[in-house]
This record gives sequence, structure tokens and C-alpha cells, in this order.
Amino acid sequence: MSVCNLQDLAKALNGQAVGDVALQVTGACEPQDAAGSLLAIATSQSYVERLPLGQARIALLAEGTDWHSLNLLGAILVPRPRFAMVGLSQAFDHRWRPGPPSIHPQACVEPGAEIGPGARIGAFCHIAAGAVLGENAWLGSHVTLGEGCTIGPEATLMAGVRIGAEVRIGARFIAHPGAVIGGDGFSFVTPERSAIENVRETLGDSKGAKPQAFARIHSLGSVVIGDDVELGANSCIDRGTIRDTQIGDGCKFDNLAQIGHNVKIGNNCMICAQVGIAGSSVLGNNVVLGGQTGVSDNLFIGDNAITGGATKVLSNIPAGRVMLGYPAMKMEAQLEVYKNLRRLPRMLKDLARLKKSLPDSDNSP
Repeated sequence: MSVCNLQDLAKALNGQAVGDVALQVTGACEPQDAAGSLLAIATSQSYVERLPLGQARIALLAEGTDWHSLNLLGAILVPRPRFAMVGLSQAFDHRWRPGPPSIHPQACVEPGAEIGPGARIGAFCHIAAGAVLGENAWLGSHVTLGEGCTIGPEATLMAGVRIGAEVRIGARFIAHPGAVIGGDGFSFVTPERSAIENVRETLGDSKGAKPQAFARIHSLGSVVIGDDVELGANSCIDRGTIRDTQIGDGCKFDNLAQIGHNVKIGNNCMICAQVGIAGSSVLGNNVVLGGQTGVSDNLFIGDNAITGGATKVLSNIPAGRVMLGYPAMKMEAQLEVYKNLRRLPRMLKDLARLKKSLPDSDNSP
């Protein structure tokens, strides 16, 4: 839907077209950049206030907005403008139209690999023996599919994505450039008890352990990913040591996320940028981890829990809890801590003045 009229676009967005519904729409833009057939996206009052800065003729607005007063020729009114952006952005995103089915002559598809109908495979891709690529999948350039891996239908793997051997991925998977699924987990051990183990057990004492070389524990498990999962650029999901690392349906990962070996993530979780989840931790359903959240190993985070940005999770989090800070605590408690930290300099000055006002204890009778 690269070009359409206002009426048809409103129908696709479950909205109401008003004004001249036959006006053509060729794209979308912010209010101050609007002109001609570009639809101004005014999804909140602050964006509505920017409309006079451009030359908007048509706009996407929230229901109840007085579009007549905005000098518009037409508009689309929707109950939830932010959600309408899902359909609108999909309609005008030309990157998701890669072209007819084909296998680039410089791609390498080994004997025994299975390519579903409708697939498009870019230059310098390597698909190993036993790999299965579902129908209507699109592989950008330099994508690697390891031996025996399975990718479901309608997948989109952008440039440089790496899928390891025996990884199993469901339908409509999206991986952005540089994502890696199925690398070995970060798992090492020393011949004798190490300083790391001492520190972990005693919370600080590293004495009594001699320096030793690390021996590698191989990853015998794999990675299993459900349907409708999206993985951001340069994010990594490690394979399990013995059991598989598991990602549930509908999970969304931002860029630069690191998911350790044996981790299990439930359905419809959101993992923001630079999150790290250490090995064997378990997340329930609908969990949201804010950017730069760190989760220690072997922990449990319950359904619907949320962490704010840069939270460091060192213990289990019950279902529905909203956490913030280092160490993680209830958000409201952590905000009080922040407020009190800002008061500390003044409190220390008050304490110093109070001490000066007291009799010198060394000279008192």
C-alpha cells in the first residue's frame, strides 16, 4: 500500500476518515515536515501543536480531536493513535518487499538443505546440510544457517545473521543485522576450587585459591524459539549446556541483548537494549526488562514483572513487581533512596554544625 486514498487507509487502520476522503496518501511524516500527500502523524497533543509548523493537508489524529480547527483538508481519527502506527508503518515500509523468490548465484546451499517455496536468499548466504528454511522466508546477504537448524515460515533474517546448528525457530521470526543465535554458552571451570567460587560463597573472600587455567564446558543443548519473535541487531542467544535455551512466543528483543545458556523466557516478554541475562535464569510471561538491566544467574522473575533502566537483579522477583536500582528493589522504595541521596550533602553539613554546637566530650567532667 505505497499509495492509497484516505478512506482506504482509514479502513485498514480501523479508523474513521473525515473531510475529503478521496485525497491520496503517499507516505507519513512528522507534523512540521508535512506537505502535499504526506500524512502528518499527530498522535498526541504535543504533535498536534506542531502542525502549524508545516504545511499539513492530512493527518492521523486521536478520536475527539477538532480537526476542523487545524486547517486540514482531511484526517483519519483513531481510538489509539500509537497502535495505529503498527498498520501505518507496515503499509509504507518498502524494505519489507524484497522481491520475487530467488537464490542469489553467490549463495551457497549445501546438498540436503530444504528451501521452502517463495523463499528469497541473498548474496553470500550459507545454508548448511540438513537446514530447513520455511516458505516465504527472506534472507539478506551473508546469513548463515547451521547444520540441522529449522526456520519457520515468513522469517526475515537481515544481513549477517548467524543461526547455529540444530537451532529451532518458529514462524514469522525477525532478526536484525548481526544477531547470533546458538553460539556456545559462556561456561568454564577450574580443576580445583577457584577464587570466583570462594567470592560467590563468602560474598567477598577470595583467599585460599591458587591461580588456575580455565577449562571449557561445551554446550550440548541448543536454542528453541517460538513464533512471532523479533531479535535486535547484534543481540545474542547462547545455546544450553545440557538442556535447550528457550524463548517463548511473541518475545521482542532490542539491540545488544545477551541471553545466557539455559535461560528460559516465557511468552510476550520485552527485553530492551543492553540487557544481560546470566545462565539458567527463568523469566515468566509478559516480563519487561528496561535497558541495561542485568539479571544474575539461576534467578526467577515472575509474570508481568517490570524493571527500570539499569536495574541489577540479584535475587528472585515475584510476579507483578516493579523494580529499580542496584540492587533491585521496589521502584517506589528506590525512588525514595534517590531522593535521600540528594539530601545527603545538606544533611552532612547540618550534622557538622550540630557536632560543633555540642560540648567537647574529651573535656567534659
